[in-house]
Amino acid sequence: MNNRDSLRERHTSIHSNDQLSTLTSSNLLVCLFTSPPDGPQRPSVSVSPSAEMLEGDSVTLTCSADANPAASYTWYKEDGTSDPHLLSKEPQLVFSSIQSSDSGRYSCTAENHLGRKTSDFILIPVKYLPQRPSVSVSPSAEILKGDSVTLTCSTDANPAANYTWYKGDGTSDPHLLSEEPQLVFSSIQSSDSGRYSCTAENQLGRKTSDFISIDVKYGPQRPSVSVSPSAEMLEGDSMNLTCSTDANPAANYTWYKEHEDSPRASGQIFTITDFTAEHSGNYYCEAQNEMGRSNSTLRLITSSGKGASPWPITTAVFASTSAIFLVIIMILSVLLIRRKKSPPSSRPAERPENNAQIPPAEPCYATASFSRNQEDLLLYSNVSPARPPRRKEEVEEVLYSRVNFVRTEM
Repeated sequence: MNNRDSLRERHTSIHSNDQLSTLTSSNLLVCLFTSPPDGPQRPSVSVSPSAEMLEGDSVTLTCSADANPAASYTWYKEDGTSDPHLLSKEPQLVFSSIQSSDSGRYSCTAENHLGRKTSDFILIPVKYLPQRPSVSVSPSAEILKGDSVTLTCSTDANPAANYTWYKGDGTSDPHLLSEEPQLVFSSIQSSDSGRYSCTAENQLGRKTSDFISIDVKYGPQRPSVSVSPSAEMLEGDSMNLTCSTDANPAANYTWYKEHEDSPRASGQIFTITDFTAEHSGNYYCEAQNEMGRSNSTLRLITSSGKGASPWPITTAVFASTSAIFLVIIMILSVLLIRRKKSPPSSRPAERPENNAQIPPAEPCYATASFSRNQEDLLLYSNVSPARPPRRKEEVEEVLYSRVNFVRTEM
């Protein structure tokens, strides 16, 4: 080989080495600055703002993941009953005014042509004041006295609400009954009828339910009977008998007379227009509704026949009292006249010694008896007039007087 060929081979060798060196350097640069294609890593989710979320706030959720080529994102919400619900295909999920209904568990996916990855679920707890509470009654059928009844108050709130029960009569502030979600009547009574409401409250606010009416059904209580006018009744007068009771639903009234099958009257008021002896006897009113019945008895008495006096009792008593005083005055007058006519004693009156005490004058008593029946009134009167002390030889004189008063027919 000549020199020229040797030089050419050497140059070729050197040139080939330079190309290899250049190619090697280029590959190294590509390896240093370009990562190989890869699927997304597990995405992470961030929430802004990170503080407590209140209803109406603006909230943004951001999903991010490493991927080559860049990943596309999808947002889901889990409702716990089915597959997660697709919400958005953007890296960010924005709530301009978040609501209570937006509370829940959220996740996002990052995906490219090399793979797909899903983030962990993140819980979004939106805080909000109670909604207007609702009230349910159990049982929902007709409520009878003695039944077990439960009232339940419920609402939607975060954090959970506290409950308070009230009973209102419409005339004053409602009366606090309980601070539990349920108001239980183990044996409900007629006095428990009324209007009830409940309140639900947390640190964000308070709401009150509408009133609910509890109508307890019960049979009539024992009726009461009143007579009008309440003064003494005379033959020929008119009177009203009124029957009243407490019942729900309202009672119907029927009037009966003892030993008679057919009713005398119906309605709350029974009127007797011409009161006579025939109306004497036992009457009773019966109060009845669909829940039961109850009755009350009244006895009416009238005076008739011989010896009956049309005068009111008060007039008879006054006349008898006046006659008694007249008799007493007459007796005292007779005794006084007899004493003046009696002869003086032959013996001089003994003067009491200085240390002797004169006994006090004897009192005067009058006893009168009155009979409530219509028979003849008998009056006894025992009168002893006051006088000086008697001498030993004098005999005590007692006077009895009997006066008979006989009522005559007018």
